[in-house]
Amino acid sequence: MEKIILASNSPRRREILGKFIEFEVKTHEINEIKDEEYPPQITVMGLAYEKGISVAEENIDSIVISSDTIVEYDGKLLGKPKDRDEAKDMIKSLSGKTHNVYTAYAIFKISENIKYVDYEKSEVKFYEFSNVDIEKYLDTNEYADKAGAYGIQGYGALLVEKINGDYFNIMGLPIAKLSRDLKRLFGISLW
Repeated sequence: MEKIILASNSPRRREILGKFIEFEVKTHEINEIKDEEYPPQITVMGLAYEKGISVAEENIDSIVISSDTIVEYDGKLLGKPKDRDEAKDMIKSLSGKTHNVYTAYAIFKISENIKYVDYEKSEVKFYEFSNVDIEKYLDTNEYADKAGAYGIQGYGALLVEKINGDYFNIMGLPIAKLSRDLKRLFGISLW
């Protein structure tokens, strides 16, 4: 079995991928600049690539997987909030509205000159909620370190009216699509 490295600190990505395959975690910090000049899928694919390329270059015989998630609403890219106030603004702006979640992943194996990047998009519609509901959600501190200031797999599930697309994409790793690419590129089955 080939050595697989996940270039991500995300506990959600580790949890999702860990259900299917063994891997190591190695990361390098990057400057996560989200440029609204580019379409969201281009931005998120660039960030996923940046997160993985330096790890891949240090582990040329390993398969390296990296990923990034952003939320887009009304042309604005919502990354991880810097504090509670920014999280409140994000959640309030999404109340009663539909937004898009983009997760990109990059797959590398430098020794075989493989550098592959793709993404998935899901739509999420939030219920309308009061300021009291927003404060209760923020009191959970779940918003920290999450694109769009919520985690659908936790208390954030109470915000969601419906989704259109891949649930795991919203969590941070579109595992079904990634599985198909690992099979196609390396013959690796997650079954």
